[in-house]
Amino acid sequence: MDNQEIKEIFEGFFQKYKKTEGDDNTYTAFWSERNPEGSAEIVMVRCPADTTFKFFINGKKVDEVKEWEGFFPALDKFSKKYNKVFDTESFFSGMQEMT
Repeated sequence: MDNQEIKEIFEGFFQKYKKTEGDDNTYTAFWSERNPEGSAEIVMVRCPADTTFKFFINGKKVDEVKEWEGFFPALDKFSKKYNKVFDTESFFSGMQEMT
């Protein structure tokens, strides 16, 4: 799965499942996956100023980056560091199935 495909999947998922965060200007969508090793979650937060991505392992935030330019290097690092819990292909395929 290449970066463009991942972006399209996440954007489609976000448009379908985003929830407002109280002020009608900030929206959030997240996807998580569990396996016997633990859970991995990525949250996308979009407001007028920017888009933020938050990465979690077993409920603990391990990284936070801004915009798509920051997302893909962080995703690569996340998938390498937490490869027993997070599999990029499985994660985004599951997300794609929901859209």
